[in-house]
Amino acid sequence: MAASTLQQVFGANATQTATTVTITKADLASTGFTPATSNSADSILAALIAFAETNIPDSAVTGGNTAQTIGIADGYQQITTIGTSQFLVLPKTINFYSPYTSTFNPNNY
Repeated sequence: MAASTLQQVFGANATQTATTVTITKADLASTGFTPATSNSADSILAALIAFAETNIPDSAVTGGNTAQTIGIADGYQQITTIGTSQFLVLPKTINFYSPYTSTFNPNNY
């Protein structure tokens, strides 16, 4: 099996150069994300993670695709109280798989 492509992780129109990565917001609409000029950084990050999870699930790595080095999985939902308001916590776990090293290095993936 092959490693994940830029388009699988960031959308069909994602491109890169030596100095930039370009992600088209409309490619993330399948997650429920609505592209706008005023999208918050949080909503863009959430859409990216949700989109990537559909294409690079952790189950693919643990199921034997050793060419895939990053996997995303849902964590256990919980309710928490902040101040006087209750919030639903929807965790996503991002796992990085590499030969054993003592430090995290993005170049290993």
